[in-house]
Amino acid sequence: MTDKPPPRFAFPLGLLVLAVLFLSFMFAGALLQPPPVRTAHAADQFDATAARERLARVLGDETPHPVDSAAQDIVRERLLTEIRAIGYEPEVRERFTCRANPRSPTIECGLVRNIIFSAGPEEGPAILAATHYDSVPAAPGASDAGIGIATWLEIARILRSEEMRRRVIFLISDGEEQALLGAVAFAQDTEMADVEALLNAEARGTRGPAIFFESNQPNADAVAAFTHAPRGIANSVMADIYALLPNSTDVTALTRENLDIVNLALLDGLANYHTPQDSLASFDTRSLQHMGDIALATTRSFAAGPDRGDASAYVYTDIASYAFISAPSLAAQIALGVSLLIAFVAFWRVGKPGRWRTLAAPLLALVVAGLLATAFGFALGTMRAGETYWFAHPEATRVWCVLLALVSIIATLMILRVPRNAALVGAAGMLWFALLGFAGSFFLPGVSILYAAPASLFALGALIALVWKPAQQIGATLAAFLAILIWAPSLYLIELGLGFEYPFATALLVAIASLPALGALAQAQVETRWRGSAFVLGAGAVAAAATAFLLPAATSQTPAALNLNYFVNTETNEARILAGVAARPLPPELASVADFAPVMLLPGDRVETWAAPAALATAPAPTLTDVTVTIEGELRTITARLVMNGAYRATLRIPRTAQPLTVTLNGVQTRFAETGGEGDFQNLACQGRACDGAVLELVVPADEEGATEWFIIGQTPGAPAPPAAPLRAARPTTTTPIQFGNATVTLTPLQPPR
Repeated sequence: MTDKPPPRFAFPLGLLVLAVLFLSFMFAGALLQPPPVRTAHAADQFDATAARERLARVLGDETPHPVDSAAQDIVRERLLTEIRAIGYEPEVRERFTCRANPRSPTIECGLVRNIIFSAGPEEGPAILAATHYDSVPAAPGASDAGIGIATWLEIARILRSEEMRRRVIFLISDGEEQALLGAVAFAQDTEMADVEALLNAEARGTRGPAIFFESNQPNADAVAAFTHAPRGIANSVMADIYALLPNSTDVTALTRENLDIVNLALLDGLANYHTPQDSLASFDTRSLQHMGDIALATTRSFAAGPDRGDASAYVYTDIASYAFISAPSLAAQIALGVSLLIAFVAFWRVGKPGRWRTLAAPLLALVVAGLLATAFGFALGTMRAGETYWFAHPEATRVWCVLLALVSIIATLMILRVPRNAALVGAAGMLWFALLGFAGSFFLPGVSILYAAPASLFALGALIALVWKPAQQIGATLAAFLAILIWAPSLYLIELGLGFEYPFATALLVAIASLPALGALAQAQVETRWRGSAFVLGAGAVAAAATAFLLPAATSQTPAALNLNYFVNTETNEARILAGVAARPLPPELASVADFAPVMLLPGDRVETWAAPAALATAPAPTLTDVTVTIEGELRTITARLVMNGAYRATLRIPRTAQPLTVTLNGVQTRFAETGGEGDFQNLACQGRACDGAVLELVVPADEEGATEWFIIGQTPGAPAPPAAPLRAARPTTTTPIQFGNATVTLTPLQPPR
């Protein structure tokens, strides 16, 4: 170390290290893209081309086919034909089912028709290969979950001629989009008792890699089976984070203790999810091949032998999809703890000058990165209020998040005047990296593997350096390389799953992943001033943020979700056209056609909706008839018949003050206490043709005072609504229907039955 002033005009070679880091974080997703579709296949290989052709025959003209609809009947018959063509005799199981949603105050009911067939032994322990065949009313469902249908039918063709120790039950469920109703129904079937492992195939997009995003705990058997997957993509922290989110798939309804779970999904192409763009035109056959290869290898591994019964918890990660590593959770945590101690000793042994400033630098860099990204995100969110400004062009936001993380590191090294001692700076960076991983592993155990592998490489180099000094720098360089190879693709997956709702988290994670590279950065910079590098990075971040501000939030390729609903209040005979939540700016093309204003529309709403007055037209409005009330002891039972009047979905909205206890619909009883969520109302929703004429028995306390009105809401996707036609014709191409799509909605007040 020297106190000589650094040269003023030398080229900052540290920029080369920063450029490598920047490019790694920007383009890591390229490492995870599925390989090209094979043009030749062995008989026991997954044939993605044949699987796609089979799916195209099932989808036909790609009409959306939600649960218990005429379109679903047609799709089901085509699906049964394809299953029979590959040599199976499928069974259709019909059941009216209800599910109390644990995350909202709603009980969902409908008639589901599950399709079941099996390969391998006729009885005994089983593997469940699951997906669903219903779509939302707005989408053809080519990927969600047509990709699951294509995957499992092709795998069923292959497994039919293979010997297996455990049978494979194929479940193609119905009603998943409504409320996992088909999975709820199958969970009650006798075969479920034989199921020891579950593989589910899903999609929340239409392209990109198939990702193992959810498992069980303890997960050793699931991880062992997935290890055989070619180009497998997974990490245990993703599974930990997913467990904290409100998302759900059929796995949510099927899971139970001691069930090994591998849940696979596509995440890229979110703009197509649950929209008309989820079609064969946007379907990626490479993604199908990737999912098929992974699902086939994992299924074979599960079916090849009996349940291993390993009750260990494992952490795991892929390395850029070309390698897969796993370890017992405790072992990874111990490795991190040991590496932390070795990093501390290595840091302490380097020397005393500038020690405390160097130690403080990595932590301060993380704080600065988080604060800067928070400020940038707040400014953009304020200036683009109500818009998901990064949705159509996430690359611009990724740029400023990455650059802010890197400039925070440089600025901290410069402000604290950290010595240009590569060994000291590198050891400090790894010390904090290992410490953060060790501490984080107590809250999210799966995160330990992302830190343990690089930290262990550094620790090994530090130990060897006791007898051969260059080993520490070699170990530090290899650790930095491995950290980027693990973390950069992982951050890409986080972006696919969560977007940039929390840019501070993205910048913070980029800064953490860069800590092992601090030694290489200091070594490259040598004695050159940091200010040139800081200026380049800072200017780049500001330019990227300005670009993100100027770019449109939606394009024709990535349209924003917007339903244009025709709404009728049957009591007042008032009609309106609805155009989404008022927090989001209304497209000018629509604002110029009708007189929109923000209103609180439905009882229980918490946000305002854009609404414009419209002419009154006939609308399908469900209601209750044949209402009777009986009182027995402390309970009052309200019996009624649900009449749909042409509506597809009916929701009975009951004030919480009525204290509803249980409801029995078509003979299926459900408790309101099993629902979750908040609000002034609890709901009973029934969807599909079987709801028409359904007998309802609602139990409430006999002495409840209730409220002045109950309500019944009707929803009918695609119902004729001439007053809405001009507005729908004016829809800009930068918007798209989603979920229920353009529907007719009715609101009918009901007097509380007494």
